[in-house]
Amino acid sequence: MAKILYFVTSTEPTSIKLASEHTDSEVGICLLQDAVYFGCKGKNGNGTVTEAIKRGVHIFAAKKDVELRGLKKLIHPEIKVLGYGEIIDLVLNYERIINM
Repeated sequence: MAKILYFVTSTEPTSIKLASEHTDSEVGICLLQDAVYFGCKGKNGNGTVTEAIKRGVHIFAAKKDVELRGLKKLIHPEIKVLGYGEIIDLVLNYERIINM
């Protein structure tokens, strides 16, 4: 089973949906830039992040991007908010990285 990490920077919900549909791989999604808005409770791309969490997809968000947008208290509790150093460590745990 391959380990794939998706970096999502866009507010296009299709990217979250595509990333979470892998059933033959261990998938992680890291929300960066404006994509951190997907991580907000009640505002996550028509439920795409919530659905990904239900499927067992690990969701991460860049701490700096969350803070710059004032979303710290709005982030879904299942999303792990990481600093840039932790994101670099995260990259080392995955075999493939895909930027969407």
